[in-house]
Amino acid sequence: MQSARYLIVGFLGSLVFLSAAATAAPQPAALKSPLEPAEALKQIVLPAGYRAELVASEPQIVDPVAVKFDEQGRLWVAEMRDYPHPPAPGEKPKSRIKLLEDRDGDGRYETMHVFAEGLLFANGIQPWQGGVIATVSGKIMFLKDRDGDGRADQQDTWYTGFKEENPQLRVNHPRFALDNYIYAANGLRGGEAVNKRRPQDPVVSLTNHDLRFEPRGGACESVSGNGQFGVAFDDYGNRFLCNNRHPLEHVVLEDRYLKRNKLLAVPAVMWDVAAADNDAHIYPLSTQWATSHLHTGQFTAACGTDIYRGDLLPDLRGNSFTCEPTGNLVHREILEPLGATFVGHPGAEKREFFATRDTWSRPVSIENGPDGALYIIDMYRAVIEHPQFMPKELQTRPDLRFGEDRGRIWRIVPADSQRKASKPQLGSASTAELVKLLEHPNAWWRETAARLLYERQDRAAMAPLAALVRTGSQPYARVQALWALAGLQAADDQVLLAALTDAHARVREQAIKLAEPRLPSSEPLRRAVIKLAGDSDAKVRFQTALSLGILENDDLSAPLAAIALAGANDAWTRRAVETALGNYSAQVLGRVWDALARQPSPASEAQLQLVGELASLVGAHKNAAEISERLAAMTRTSADDKLERLELAALDGLARGLRGQGALLEVFAQQHAKQYPALKREVDAWFARAAEIARQADGDVELRGEACELLAFAPYAIAGPVLKELVASEPTQSLRLLAVGALAAQRDPAVAAILLDALPAQTPAVRGAMLDALLNQTARTKELLNRIEAKEIRPNELDTLRANRVLASRDPEIRARAAKLLASAMPPDRAKAIEKFQASLALKAEPRHGKEVFRKNCSTCHRIDDVGVDVGPSIGDARTKTPAQLLVDILQPSKAIDNNFVSYSVVTTEGNSYTGLITAETPTSITLKMPEAKTLAVLRSNIEELRSNGISLMPEGLERTMTLQDMADVISFIKNWRYLGGNIPVGNAE
Repeated sequence: MQSARYLIVGFLGSLVFLSAAATAAPQPAALKSPLEPAEALKQIVLPAGYRAELVASEPQIVDPVAVKFDEQGRLWVAEMRDYPHPPAPGEKPKSRIKLLEDRDGDGRYETMHVFAEGLLFANGIQPWQGGVIATVSGKIMFLKDRDGDGRADQQDTWYTGFKEENPQLRVNHPRFALDNYIYAANGLRGGEAVNKRRPQDPVVSLTNHDLRFEPRGGACESVSGNGQFGVAFDDYGNRFLCNNRHPLEHVVLEDRYLKRNKLLAVPAVMWDVAAADNDAHIYPLSTQWATSHLHTGQFTAACGTDIYRGDLLPDLRGNSFTCEPTGNLVHREILEPLGATFVGHPGAEKREFFATRDTWSRPVSIENGPDGALYIIDMYRAVIEHPQFMPKELQTRPDLRFGEDRGRIWRIVPADSQRKASKPQLGSASTAELVKLLEHPNAWWRETAARLLYERQDRAAMAPLAALVRTGSQPYARVQALWALAGLQAADDQVLLAALTDAHARVREQAIKLAEPRLPSSEPLRRAVIKLAGDSDAKVRFQTALSLGILENDDLSAPLAAIALAGANDAWTRRAVETALGNYSAQVLGRVWDALARQPSPASEAQLQLVGELASLVGAHKNAAEISERLAAMTRTSADDKLERLELAALDGLARGLRGQGALLEVFAQQHAKQYPALKREVDAWFARAAEIARQADGDVELRGEACELLAFAPYAIAGPVLKELVASEPTQSLRLLAVGALAAQRDPAVAAILLDALPAQTPAVRGAMLDALLNQTARTKELLNRIEAKEIRPNELDTLRANRVLASRDPEIRARAAKLLASAMPPDRAKAIEKFQASLALKAEPRHGKEVFRKNCSTCHRIDDVGVDVGPSIGDARTKTPAQLLVDILQPSKAIDNNFVSYSVVTTEGNSYTGLITAETPTSITLKMPEAKTLAVLRSNIEELRSNGISLMPEGLERTMTLQDMADVISFIKNWRYLGGNIPVGNAE
């Protein structure tokens, strides 16, 4: 979705701050007054105990978007000077990489020289072998000064093929990681990476993936996750990304594990550690001019996330920080372990860590420094949004590059800090000194030392590193030493065995990763890792499951079942186990089943999910002997009532797994009935039992729901009558939805009539599910068109998306009929009204008068700015609609209405009649929302008739009270309301 309170998209976000009176060519006063650094510093608000300091500003730096400190403590800066438009024909690219130094030690980086220029959209840097790896438009480069003049005379292109559709959505932020690879965010748009260093290698598809590469040898590969702008790691190699409305995502499952089990489909590989989308709230201090109310007070341009790992701000250690340039702020999250991943919560209630009243301040990325401080990179622009995501009327505004001569870098330190700026000299440090630095409390020193050890490949580091693995005082030091040894190809079995028994869980976890490739050939390592299946730490068990999957020929059912049972509440642990099952799904399911059958309490929801997932993989293998054995085992324990939900979960899983491989449980049982007669008997018995359970009106809702799900796979003769009853009269919406889903899975021709007959009395969610079920099969779609043709169902029952599905059908008959029936949806009087009011589109409009027309005619159901109430759909974000489209929406409001906004009529047993939108329902009542935002809850027992009207709550015929000029004015108000405060040009926006 492009619309948002802050016109987004991309790391540079989206927002305009304006305050002057509107003119034809606006020059808003606020935009003429950027603050000088000293005054801007006064506008920054931090929590008590912290202060901000200026590190660098214009003219030394301009448009900074990323920084890195090298081994000498010098500050490398990527300046994206091209933004937002590429150079015109004949012009050179404007982006630069600069090198800054603080030679007098006062904390200000006053000495600057241009290292490289003429780059296009430079947006990321990583020091490497005396130069830098840089991300620029569509490629990753290595730049180095060979002759000592301070400028890059070597510019090698290493990788190309990254998409270049928008400068906000391109490969960025290369970062050297714990595993000695460099990771880069791909910018969301994909591409195919071409390895220029190894031309013989195949291209690497980056669709929905990021990239990592080995900087010494050049090998590259795609990795799970798809970051927009920024890549962050914690002390133990966990990778975090962000994008727009997702301020912090953890990459939990890597591709290399998912590729092992071809029968496993996982819904996600990343987890939102911080609240996302509509739950991702921010609290800016700045006055913000907005183009839409849709995402008010929410993240819309999250970017540049990082984990603070320094030693100067101990209370912030391990916290995440994410920039929100549209809100002029940086958000803080406190992370806590949650199974195989993390959960975050804001660092303070309803306030941000870094916020400023300066509306030009645009934090876009974060970095840890050698002094332990937190560095905030502020691009400092008046307008940060890319024109591609602006309303059309704003795309040529004159202020898009205001601030192109400015930029700031801020440092966050304790309020009473007296620490002097660091002047590292790691470039000349000995190997022994670098090894010792792996124990430094500031991660910058550890990571820089580790990178230099990897660059040098000095074998003299092996012995002290091995000693550090065993005797290091801090777990992060022992982990860093382990990976440094791996970078020297020197992490032998003895070192790994010591680490696998380390007292700290994070060391054990990393040791498992490093031991993984040796497990097939090393019995001691294999035994040690298998033992960790019983570890007390969830992340250790998670990694154990993933790594054991490399042992393809070993029966690992005992350790994998133990991990699955211990981590049943964690979906990521369940998935880790499932990646490693190989051909032992049935054995693991058997062990899990036996354990759950013995426990005194009924299975939890998570345990039911575990059984269903494992059973699905057993079914997917289509092994009749295994399936028959599982059913027999359940039969032996089925006398225990507490196992009934467990049994239904297993049956449903088996059926789903078979269907995923093109087989139906009923048919499969029949096909193998001769060899496994018990299989057929048990399947038939369970289908009959599921029908009985689903019918029990006073039965357990969860149990009935699971029975409904199983009936999707039952013969229609058993399932049809039960599901028909539930669809027509079941009061619990969740069960009715499950019944619709199960009925939709049936192939009997009678299904279409059942769904169509019940459709008028259904509430919005169930109605949508029914329409989807009708559109999922050609025969049902034809029956739906028959009902429309017979005028039993209105054509506008299909919203725009569903109508487009029918119009794009592969069946030529359906396409032709739909084109005719849906095109004729406009009643004659609506066609006449639209024809009459076409003339209003040519009139000169006055949007301020249109506001009063809106107040009089529309405000009982719609809200724009400060006028009206929200009953119907939001219409305040009409940036993408033309006046002609708005005219049709006003005069024919039911043309393409979303199912959630279809009006319903309720007639009570007392004879009262009400019309409104259904906004909630329970097994005993429904809630109507009516004009003027009035609400009414009605007991189902008091409803005589509930029926969809198939039309919008907004009445037709508004034109009867409006002149042509009124129509022109109200359309102009809907398009231009956001500019009436004197913010930007007012007129007839096209």
